[in-house]
Amino acid sequence: MVLLAEGRRLARVAPPLQDALLAAGLLVVAQIETWGSAAFTAKLPMALLAVGITVPIAWRRRAPVAALAVGLGFGLLFGGLWPAVDPIYSILTLLIACYSVGAHAGFGAGLGSVVVVVCIYIGGAVLDEIRHTGHHGPGDVGMLTFLVGGAWLLGRLVERRSAEAAEMADRAQRLERERARQEAEILGRERARIARELHDVIAHSVSVMVIQAGAAEQLLDRNPAQARESLRAVQELGASTVDELRRLLGILRDHQHEPSLNPQPGMAGLPRLIGQFRDAGLPVEVNVEGDQVPLPPGIDLSAYRIVQEALTNTLKHAQPARASVHVCYRAASLELEVVDDGTSSTQDDGRGSGHGLIGMRERAAIYGGAFTAGPRPGGGYAVRARLPVGGER
Repeated sequence: MVLLAEGRRLARVAPPLQDALLAAGLLVVAQIETWGSAAFTAKLPMALLAVGITVPIAWRRRAPVAALAVGLGFGLLFGGLWPAVDPIYSILTLLIACYSVGAHAGFGAGLGSVVVVVCIYIGGAVLDEIRHTGHHGPGDVGMLTFLVGGAWLLGRLVERRSAEAAEMADRAQRLERERARQEAEILGRERARIARELHDVIAHSVSVMVIQAGAAEQLLDRNPAQARESLRAVQELGASTVDELRRLLGILRDHQHEPSLNPQPGMAGLPRLIGQFRDAGLPVEVNVEGDQVPLPPGIDLSAYRIVQEALTNTLKHAQPARASVHVCYRAASLELEVVDDGTSSTQDDGRGSGHGLIGMRERAAIYGGAFTAGPRPGGGYAVRARLPVGGER
């Protein structure tokens, strides 16, 4: 009755494929041993009992205690009918079942099951010794107890290691999610700051347009040529402002901060910026290549901020170092390079986990530019950016 109840329990649970294959392999071994060994006299009944002993292993993960109970029950039935025959596959299956109980059942249920198995075999050995003196000695019982207990203990150790590995993997996933969340927050703040600065650029440009339009109105009758120049300036500035408005609408806006109406800095203020870093103790060399031409206000601001952030990172993270700033004005782009020869164990590796690097990368991305940052092969750190100018986007 117990075997039938446990068998019905196993039938309600679908076994994993790998365990079904393991059970099939054990069954093949059992059939080879049954039909190929002369010690197995009643071939067909023994072969049928071999099915009951080995097949429950397919459920060793889903229902380990039930699989052990069913296999053990058929094994005891086999031993009761043919006590002189000791199938190798039966011992192998028992050890796998005890290992599975240790690995996949609770501590109490697994330990209790192993104790029951040991007690059953001790009782069977005692009865067998009474009927056949000298057939099974204490050494056989001790060896079986050692094997069964060792299999269960090994299962417990493997289960503990697996649980620890799963916990570490889960912790790593939580840390990765937390890092991604923090990066998203940093990115949001940086984009909001960039949006505020673009707002200031647009506000300043509109103010200039109003002034130029007013001047053109006053000069329209007295000096039409100069009035046309003022209107042309309004037209060019208006087109640039429309582009900045499009970019402003494409990024996040932080409504909790009121933007100022002061004009934002640009590359014209680079000498003053370099002087500030030199005064702070950072030797900086500047190399400008190409003809310095007027830049669109947003790109002018982004270029200035990229240089400012890169030098700030050098000052904060690198040990006493020299830095160099290379600015290259090309026909369709503005290229920036800020390098240093400092050493640091905390400077970012270029993947963008720092506040400054995220902001610099975002500034370049808004204008369809390129940005890279990372350690230099010979030591130090390099930040490079390319911002499209004119028709290149």
